[in-house]
Amino acid sequence: MAKPGKNVIHYPSIALLFACCIAWIIFHNGWFPLTLALGIFFIGRIGIRYLTGHPTSGLKLIKNIALVLCFVLTALCCTFLRSETNYAYFLNHENPLEVLSQDRWTPLSKATSVDTKTSFNGSSARHEIVLIRRRQPSIWGKLLNRILLQEVHVFRFNPHNDFYLLADVTNDFTPLTVQEANERKASDFILNSSFYDPENHAIGEIIYLGKRYQKKTKSSGYFKVIHGIPHAGPASIFNNLPGEPAYSCQAHPSTLKDGQMFNYIENESLQALWNQKTYRNLMGEMTNGDFVVVVSGNGGLVDVKEITQIAQLLGVNHATLFDAGSALQYRFTNPNYSMEFSAFNNSLDLGSFADRICVKLFRKNVIQRSPVYIGIKLNE
Repeated sequence: MAKPGKNVIHYPSIALLFACCIAWIIFHNGWFPLTLALGIFFIGRIGIRYLTGHPTSGLKLIKNIALVLCFVLTALCCTFLRSETNYAYFLNHENPLEVLSQDRWTPLSKATSVDTKTSFNGSSARHEIVLIRRRQPSIWGKLLNRILLQEVHVFRFNPHNDFYLLADVTNDFTPLTVQEANERKASDFILNSSFYDPENHAIGEIIYLGKRYQKKTKSSGYFKVIHGIPHAGPASIFNNLPGEPAYSCQAHPSTLKDGQMFNYIENESLQALWNQKTYRNLMGEMTNGDFVVVVSGNGGLVDVKEITQIAQLLGVNHATLFDAGSALQYRFTNPNYSMEFSAFNNSLDLGSFADRICVKLFRKNVIQRSPVYIGIKLNE
């Protein structure tokens, strides 16, 4: 028997619970968030029915199946589109980027330092997070800024770790996901590197285990491993480094040398594409020789100058950018810590036919794969 006066709040309460669970799935992709949302919804619905005294209606099994399918399909769609990070494309990007500097939000152009939050600190590597934001004019944008701050991730590695490239050199550099790259050699850190053309062919110099597979192009930036030591930055820093590289890949643009930003990066009018707010992938080295990666995380849409300014504030000495945008994917694993990021779907493969259709319609594959990755094995 329904409790008098309480039926009027039953359906709005169920609708609000449903909306909250769907919102959770949108901003938290994957199977675990889906499982949690299902549990919260169905247990919460039982609680609401108990409080309102609302009777169980007919067609219970059909309704529950429909609800489960709704949650599952929403989770699949959101995971495929990586909505937990790509929601940021719907935010306003006109306002200047701000970072936390001494616990205060400060325009990046005026910041003299940048605060970092350490997520992992080991003897051979450290993972830190830089929080960023842009002031939003809309109410929903301001709300999202309150609950979902955007991130830039910083990885620092001792140069005496094991550095190398991961690629399918025997099959003409067939593109790989980050998981497929890791299957070639189990690594603690993996990050996509070389750009590729519409046919998924790697662009630029590639040297793999000392053998040259591709010639260099006009791109100004390199990652090289020489005598077991990693280096990343503009081509000029390699002029005085003796020895032949065991591994090398090439990208652009170079952004820092001796801690100074190049003029073509400082002057944003020189390259319109570099002004686009998207995912970025900067690699370089500190003055003490540490290898550093400064890379977009959830919602971390920045332009080339902004990612370079963040790297500058972190004390990066030499730096260059590598492939990013929708192709960006990386993972860091350790016995006591793990994290992974992909800007787009890198797990659901619908086959080459679906890829061809998506390339024609959206200029992107259904699943993101890259031909070359940088791999690091920690020596701890």
